[in-house]
Amino acid sequence: MVLAPQKCHAFTQKHNGRVNRILTEVQISVAFRPENQPANVQFYKTRALWDTGATHSIITDATVAAMGLVPTGKRMVQHGGGQSEHNTHIVNFYLPNQVAIGGVIVTEHPANDGAFGAIIGMDIIMGGDFCITNHQGQSWVTFRYPSFGSTDYVADFNQAPLNLKVRQPPVIVPGHNIPKVGRNEMCPCGSGRKYKKCHGF
Repeated sequence: MVLAPQKCHAFTQKHNGRVNRILTEVQISVAFRPENQPANVQFYKTRALWDTGATHSIITDATVAAMGLVPTGKRMVQHGGGQSEHNTHIVNFYLPNQVAIGGVIVTEHPANDGAFGAIIGMDIIMGGDFCITNHQGQSWVTFRYPSFGSTDYVADFNQAPLNLKVRQPPVIVPGHNIPKVGRNEMCPCGSGRKYKKCHGF
């Protein structure tokens, strides 16, 4: 089951500093078509982790229990410990700002540390446009669904004014070990020039 075609909706999250994982508020319901919404449908609120390494979206067993879902099938899942079989369920996802994805076949998985009740995998991510940027000390995450158009940073860069293309010194991130580079060694930025004529001012 898939929700009827919808207008493109989008949402954006801003975080101060760099984030090591992306969590989004989400509501989950049993799958239904918008024109046939059951009168007693319940929307379960939780948080979802975005994971580009997950082929399919996931809900935790705690989410399944809270929603009282009945399995619709089974799926073999590959993971760090090998592979195992898990129940599947069909649900609708509701992300912020009316971004709705319906008829998602999710895999049930054991609960984590309680930080989230679902994982948004590539089955959802590839249906839309997803972008993460880190600029001026802030992390921005934006997603629109369904896909609205392509994004090409190379084309954007090539069309940018020349003053925006000036090579900048590498940014040193606190807490990261930066290897020492000799003045006559190749610059680690990948320019193909020696360090002393590139970033070794």
